[in-house]
Amino acid sequence: MQIFFNPALWGGIVASKKISLNFIVAAAALPIQWGFFYALALSAALAIGNFLALRWAKTRSLQQFMAVLVGGFLIRLAVFGIALVWVLKFSTLDGKVFTWTLLISYLIFQFIETFIFQRYFKQKKLTS
Repeated sequence: MQIFFNPALWGGIVASKKISLNFIVAAAALPIQWGFFYALALSAALAIGNFLALRWAKTRSLQQFMAVLVGGFLIRLAVFGIALVWVLKFSTLDGKVFTWTLLISYLIFQFIETFIFQRYFKQKKLTS
C-alpha cells in the first residue's frame, strides 16, 4: 500500500485507495465518543430520576424515605448491569470507555445527590 501526501484530499496522508488518515481516525473515534455519550446520558437520567424520587420521599415517613433510597440504589444497579451486559455483548460501542464513564459519572452524581440531601436535612434540623 503506497502512502503519499495529498493536500486536496482531507488535507492529510492518503493511501493509494484514497482513504484519508483523518477519515480512519474519525471512524474509529465514533464508538468511543458514543460510548462516552451514552454512559453519561444513562447515568444522568438515572441520577435525575433518583433525585426526583428522593425529593418526593423526603416529605414522607422515614420508612418510606429509606425504601425509596434503597430501591433507587437497587434499580440503578440493575439498569447499570443490564446496560453493561448489553454494551459488552451486543454493541459496537467501546466497552472500556462506556464502563469507566458510567462508573465515574455515577460516583460524581452520587456525591452531588448526597451533598444536596445532606444540606437539606441540615437546614431542616436547624429550623426545627
